[in-house]
Amino acid sequence: MIRNYLIVAIRNIWKNKTLSFIKIFGLSVGLAVCILMFLYSKDELSFDRFHAKKENIYRIVQDMEMTGQPRNKLSITQPPMAEAFAREIPEVKARVRLADMMVTIKKDNDVLPENALCVDDNFFSVFDFDQIGGKLQSALTDKYSVVLSQSAATKYFGSANPIGKIMQVKKRDEFQNFTVTAVVADPPKNSTIIFSMLMPFAYFNEGGTHDGWIGGSINSFLLLGTNADPAKVTAKMQQVYDKNTHAQILQAEQEQKMKIKLTMGLQPLLDIHMNKELGAFNGLAEASTSAYSYILSGIAIFILLIACINFINLSIGQSLKRSREIGIRKVVGGNRSQLIVQFLTESFVVSLLAFVFATVIAFSILPFFNELSGKKLALSYLADGWLYAGWFLLLLITAFLAGIYPALVLSGLKTLNVLWGRKKLMGKNYFARGLIVFQFTLAIFLIMAAFAIYAQLDFLLKRDLGYDARDLVKIDLPFSDKNSQIIDGFKRELGNNPGVLQIAARNGGRWGTGVWADGKQITIDKNAVDFSFFNAMKIPFSEGRNFSPDFPSDSAHSVIVNETFVREAGWKGSAVGKVIEDMDSKKKTTVIGVIRDYHYGSLKEKIGPQVFWLGPSSDFGAIWIKLDHAQTPATLAVMAETYHQLSPFNPYKYDFIELTNARSYDDEARWKKIASISAIIFIFISCIGLLGLVMLSVEQRTKEIGIRKVLGAAAMRIIFLISAEFTWLVLIAFLIAMPLAYYGIHRWLEDFPYRTTIQWWLFGVAGLLIIALAWATIGFQAVKAALANPVKALRTE
Repeated sequence: MIRNYLIVAIRNIWKNKTLSFIKIFGLSVGLAVCILMFLYSKDELSFDRFHAKKENIYRIVQDMEMTGQPRNKLSITQPPMAEAFAREIPEVKARVRLADMMVTIKKDNDVLPENALCVDDNFFSVFDFDQIGGKLQSALTDKYSVVLSQSAATKYFGSANPIGKIMQVKKRDEFQNFTVTAVVADPPKNSTIIFSMLMPFAYFNEGGTHDGWIGGSINSFLLLGTNADPAKVTAKMQQVYDKNTHAQILQAEQEQKMKIKLTMGLQPLLDIHMNKELGAFNGLAEASTSAYSYILSGIAIFILLIACINFINLSIGQSLKRSREIGIRKVVGGNRSQLIVQFLTESFVVSLLAFVFATVIAFSILPFFNELSGKKLALSYLADGWLYAGWFLLLLITAFLAGIYPALVLSGLKTLNVLWGRKKLMGKNYFARGLIVFQFTLAIFLIMAAFAIYAQLDFLLKRDLGYDARDLVKIDLPFSDKNSQIIDGFKRELGNNPGVLQIAARNGGRWGTGVWADGKQITIDKNAVDFSFFNAMKIPFSEGRNFSPDFPSDSAHSVIVNETFVREAGWKGSAVGKVIEDMDSKKKTTVIGVIRDYHYGSLKEKIGPQVFWLGPSSDFGAIWIKLDHAQTPATLAVMAETYHQLSPFNPYKYDFIELTNARSYDDEARWKKIASISAIIFIFISCIGLLGLVMLSVEQRTKEIGIRKVLGAAAMRIIFLISAEFTWLVLIAFLIAMPLAYYGIHRWLEDFPYRTTIQWWLFGVAGLLIIALAWATIGFQAVKAALANPVKALRTE
C-alpha cells in the first residue's frame, strides 16, 4: 500500500513538472532559512556547555546605587573580593579571576601585539579546555609562565614543540622572559572565554595595584559546591563585602555628599552569553543579544509558514485537474482516510525533495550567512543527535502543515459533484485569499522596515559630528612611561611635513568621573589634551579661549567644558570664570572656555558633559594627525617610518576616524541587509503563492472567460477582470502593513538619541513596488487566459 502511495505521488509530481518545481523550490527556500536558524539557535544555546562544572560556576556581579545617579549593574569586580569569598564562605570551592591585558611579543626582529588573558593558577581545574601538551594543573603556578593556544603556538614557534621555549613579553617598557609551560586546543567557537595566550593573574596584579574593593575591572568566577544554594551564598557574600567596605563607603559618602549602596549577586555562567546588561565583557568575548535570536527565528518561522501556505494554494489549484481522479477513487471503493494518506504522502515526498534542496542551499550560503549574522557556524562543533533530530522533526512538521489542509478539503469532495463537474472548489476561496493578504502584509512590512533602517543608517553616517573627521588619523600609543618622547618626536619629525596639517595628543579611551559645579554633582567624561587638540579636530568655541602656552597657569588651574556641561550645571550667562571641583582629587579649577558639543562617541550615544584639562604627556594615549588628502599615501608611509624609529619595540597601529565611526554602525548595517534579504525572500515566496491563487482562479473561470470572449469582451477587459480582484488583496495587505510598520519603526527609532524622521514616501514606495511585482506575477496568467481560444474552453458543453 505504501509503495502504491509513493508511486502515485511520484507520478503526479513528474506529470506536473512546472507546478511541482515551483512548490519544491518555494518550500526549499523556507526550509533552507529554517535550517540556518537551527544552526544559529543551537550555537546560541550551546555556549559554555562543554565545561563539566558549568552548572556550579557563577560570576560575581554588583548592583550599584548612588544618590542622584541611575542604577548601575556591574559584571566587574576588584581582585580581593573573590579571594575573600573563597576563603570565608564554605560553599565556595574555588575562585578564578580573569583580566585581559595587552602585551607585546618580540619574535625575531619583529614585535607583535597580543591580547593576553591573565587567570588564576587553578583556571584549568574549573574550566575545561582540551590539553595538547604540558601539565595544565601546574602550568600557571610560576609568575613568568605562559600557556598558548594551538594557533598561537603555531604563530610563534611554527611546527616546533613550544613546551619549555622562552618568549619575550613586554607589558610596559621592558621585555621579560616567559616560559611556555603548556599548549591547549583553540577555545571552541561557542565559548565566552576566548584566548590565544594565558598568563598568571599574579603577573597582572603584581605589586597589589588592584587591591581595592569598590568598583573593579576584572571578571571573577566562583565554583560552588554541588548542593550549595546560590541565594544563601549571595547573602554571605554581602556580609563579607559590607565588613570590608564599611569604612571606605562611609568616607566616600561624607566626602561626596551622597548615599552609596552596593549589592552583591551571582550570575550563572550559562547566562552570560545572551545577557543584555551583564554580558561577555572585560576579557570575555562573543557577547550576544537575545533579541537577535528572537527576530531571526521569527523571520525564519514566517518564511516557512508562507512557503507552506503557497504549497497549500498550489496543491489545491493543481488538484482541480485531479477532481475526476478523486471521484473515480471513491467510486471504486477508496475511503476518505486513504485519500488523506495519499495526499499526505505526496506532501511528504515533495517536502523531502525540498529538504534535500534546502540542505544544499543552506550549506552553500552558510559563509554568507556567517558574515551576515557575525557568526562562525559550522557542523564541526554543532552536529549531534539533537540537531539531526530537530531537522527531521522540521521535515515532518513541514510535510504535515503543507499537506493536511489540501488532504482534508480534497478528500471531502462529493463523488457525484466532481464526476459531474459541478463542484466549484472552495467557492470564493476566502481562506486562500486571506493567506495571500497575510503573506503580502509581512512582505510589505519588511520592505518598509528595510527602507527605514537604510534611512536611519544614512542619517547616522552623514550627520554633522561637530568636528572634522575627514583625513583624521589616530595612532594608539603603547602602555608606556615614554609616550612623551614619542609625541615630541612626532611633532619634531612631522611638524614641517607638507602632508601633515595638525598633530595633537589626547588620553586613550574614555575616563568617567564626577565633579561639583555650584553644589551640583555632574558625571563627566574627563579628557587630557594638549594645546593643538581642538585645532586639529576643528572644534569651535562658543565662548572663552583655548589652552595656550602664553598662560602657564592653564596646566594646573584651568579647564574647558562643552555646552552640555554648561546646561547640566544650570549656569546662566557666561560660563567663563566658573569654578568646578573634582570629586576624587578635591582640586578646584576655573573654566576658561566652552566648546560646541561634538559627538565623541557614536550617534547611538547621547552627548554628555565633558571636561578637558591640559594634561601632561604621561597621560596621553593617542596621537591625532590631520592629513592633507592629496598626500595621504606618502604621509602614511612617513608616519610608519617615524613611529618605528621612535618606538622600535612597540607595534604600530593607526585608524582613520571616518572608518572607526562607520564601524560603530555595523549592527545597523547588518540589520539593513537582513531586512532587505528577508523582504526579497518574502516577496518571492508571496508571488509564488499569488501565482498559485491566480492559476486556481483561471482554472475555475475558464468557461466564464470563454463565454465573455464569445460575447465580444476584449482581451484587455478580461486581463483587467482577472487582475483587479488580486490587486485588491495586495492593497488590503498594504493598508494593514502600513500602521504596523509605522509603529514598529517608531519604536525602533526611539532607541536612538539622534534619529531621522519617518518619511511617508517610504510607505508609498513600498506600496508601489509590491503592487508592481504583484501585477507582474498576475499578468502572465491573465494574458494567457485572455488570449486562449474560447472554443477549447466551451467544447465540453
